[in-house]
Amino acid sequence: MDGIYINIQRETMRTSIQVGKLIGIPIRLHFSFLFILPLIVMLFAHGITLSIEPKSPIFPLIASLFAKDPTKPIPLPMGLGDVEMAAFLRYSLSLIASFIFFLSLLLHELSHSYVAMKFGTRIHSITLHLFGGLAMMEDIPKSPEKEWRIAIAGPLMSFFLGGVFLLTFLGIRSLSFVIYPVKILVFMLGFWNVVLGTFNLLPAFPMDGGRVLRAFLAKRMPFLKATRRAVLAGKIFAVALAISGIVADPFMFILTGERVVNPWIVGIAILLYILATEEEAATITFASLGGIKVRNVMRTERTSVQEDMPVIELANKMLDDKTAEYAVLNESGELKGFVTFDDIKKLSDEQRYILKVSDIVPSLNRVSDVILEEEEAIEALKRMMQTRRNVLAVIDAMNGNFIGVITRRDLAIYMEMLKA
Repeated sequence: MDGIYINIQRETMRTSIQVGKLIGIPIRLHFSFLFILPLIVMLFAHGITLSIEPKSPIFPLIASLFAKDPTKPIPLPMGLGDVEMAAFLRYSLSLIASFIFFLSLLLHELSHSYVAMKFGTRIHSITLHLFGGLAMMEDIPKSPEKEWRIAIAGPLMSFFLGGVFLLTFLGIRSLSFVIYPVKILVFMLGFWNVVLGTFNLLPAFPMDGGRVLRAFLAKRMPFLKATRRAVLAGKIFAVALAISGIVADPFMFILTGERVVNPWIVGIAILLYILATEEEAATITFASLGGIKVRNVMRTERTSVQEDMPVIELANKMLDDKTAEYAVLNESGELKGFVTFDDIKKLSDEQRYILKVSDIVPSLNRVSDVILEEEEAIEALKRMMQTRRNVLAVIDAMNGNFIGVITRRDLAIYMEMLKA
């Protein structure tokens, strides 16, 4: 499953590594990629040739286009499993094909990202993972025009790549100097890119088709209501997909007419349901904080400690105040950084008695760790998620003095109060 792009609330950075940059976007590999890569290689290396039987729902269409004899089954190669060849060549070609396929996934996500950037949306990263790819966007597109254009870009790229590979296959299939395994792999790359584009266009949120559906609905109703409708459609689709995975794999049924159980389909359905739920929650969060200023949410009490305070005293203060993070100030009231309960946990008992707060406070980043009281609360949330922090210092816009803090917990409590 590919082509799902989400906003920054999903913090995949903790479980992924950066492997490069393209058009200024960090490209990351999730740890689950290590599991899917061997599976894709094995699919290319050992996939067998299926037969599109006359009982298949798509047989009449395929037969009219490709079959010399419309009464006989049509072979559909799914790998090199039926080809006699040396093991080294089999796995070498399959590894190359797998690499090209993942490049196709990356191009799919880059298409989303490129269009989003053209509309002024910042892309934090693209992550390849077990089920495909994720483009991490800073914000949820609220303009229907922007959203459908961003959403449709990925499937269009997949269809383009699929067409290129399939046309290449048609061009080389009669060439004797191109070995048969290469022809099969080129066909498979075209076939799977078309499948990828088609699957992503299904109107099931949060897939690309579901986002196009939300954009369509958002032209006729409030954005939040459109999101809920699209999420409901996505959840219904996910449940139906899970049932089909248990009763009859829809992919195999469409191709061959055979009823086959496929746990992988069930796994994709569960992930879709979870992502739809999370996207709905994120949209509600962003909508709830719309128009709310930092000053409306910030705290001004129990927010700071002096840098010369002993760490053991700070630990006791955290217990008394039931607060896990403080801004650190020097004698003149200048902000020096933050100290959290996690910083104290790393210390030994002896260090807690010897060290002062100034000894353990991390250096302050005046760009990412500080926010003005007049800024939007949603900007504070985005910044915390981007930096993986739970707290920001709030400063006065006039003189730059520290006046309080805003935390994720503060934002959560404020949103609960709004709901009440």
